[in-house]
Amino acid sequence: MTTSWQPTTLVQCVSVKPWLSYPGGDDESGGCHDLTLGRIYEMLGVEAKGSFYRILDDSGDDFLYPASHFKVV
Repeated sequence: MTTSWQPTTLVQCVSVKPWLSYPGGDDESGGCHDLTLGRIYEMLGVEAKGSFYRILDDSGDDFLYPASHFKVV
């Protein structure tokens, strides 16, 4: 039996500061409501020339978040 192993990149959330705002979107501006400050997350990919990370967040879904909100651990 052969098992394929893939390395996982883990990142720590260092900011939940809102990064996106839009008119009438006061309830969920920033798009970071499913992140917990200090928590370690699995990074699924890097997009937009390194500006965004695809993160498996607290909701259990993957979304794009600014790379500046994380540090690689």
